[in-house]
Amino acid sequence: MQWGQIKTLFILCFLILNIFLLNHFLENLTGDLPLIEDMSREENVRNNVNGLDHIPEEPPAEEAMLYAQRKEFTEEETKEIMELPDQNNIVIDNHLIISQMESPLAISVEENTEALSEHIWNFDSYQYFGKDEKTNTHIFFQTIDRPIYFNLSGVLLIQENEQNEVVHYVQTMLEKADEETEQEEINKPFDALTGLYFSEGNIVSGDEITKEVRLGYHNLLPLPNGVQMLAPTWEFEVNNDEHFYVNAVESHYTIREKNEFIIEMKDQIAEYFVEGSSAVIEASNEDWEEEDLEQLLERLLDNIELTNGVE
Repeated sequence: MQWGQIKTLFILCFLILNIFLLNHFLENLTGDLPLIEDMSREENVRNNVNGLDHIPEEPPAEEAMLYAQRKEFTEEETKEIMELPDQNNIVIDNHLIISQMESPLAISVEENTEALSEHIWNFDSYQYFGKDEKTNTHIFFQTIDRPIYFNLSGVLLIQENEQNEVVHYVQTMLEKADEETEQEEINKPFDALTGLYFSEGNIVSGDEITKEVRLGYHNLLPLPNGVQMLAPTWEFEVNNDEHFYVNAVESHYTIREKNEFIIEMKDQIAEYFVEGSSAVIEASNEDWEEEDLEQLLERLLDNIELTNGVE
């Protein structure tokens, strides 16, 4: 073989080797970029958001959807509700309880919640969330394994007068439906927070997580048979005021406000009393007339009406 041919062969071999090495280098470089970006995003959040110690260190890695439906009280349960002490109450469509205390109860709802247990049916099924100052109303979320956030069919609302005495409450309840789902992988709460930080300025530099980040359930969508599909959801309280709920499976989020939720309940209750309503109403006080029920509704919704639409 002539020297010129040998030289050409070596050149081709080295050229092929260089192309292979360049391709390998570029593949590794491309693979590293998302990691560098992720590390930068995480570092950004850690340097700019306070209160990260409220994020659980060992959050659950999996959770299942919860299927729930509106609970309808049995005849025996309705009897128990009607016999609760120191109050006059009504049950609407075997689901909604509206109660008026015979005399205002001097109970600190935030500091002595257990004192309410003898006055409220199945009180242990609810977990304290907070107070809407505009309407003087305390909000309790129902729990089914975990808290169910801002659901009109699973909530306890306790209204106080100007002396912070309990005067009314509204109560609804959910129960598990027959549908079952398997556990599925969920996002970590820090990843959910990172998504909030980098989307539309919901959480900005200097903001603080002011409450333990909890996993609960939030309504994903109602099904035709009346069953609700509740998705695992991370709750973030920011600056003691704002509340963000991040779907732990699909990562989309919603923002909820206490007063807005109270007004939603007010509107739902009012629908039961419109002319032509077919709602079935049972009252603990057999002597109550329609006028008495209207007065109860008016007193219950009075504070809410005053704040409806007011920022």
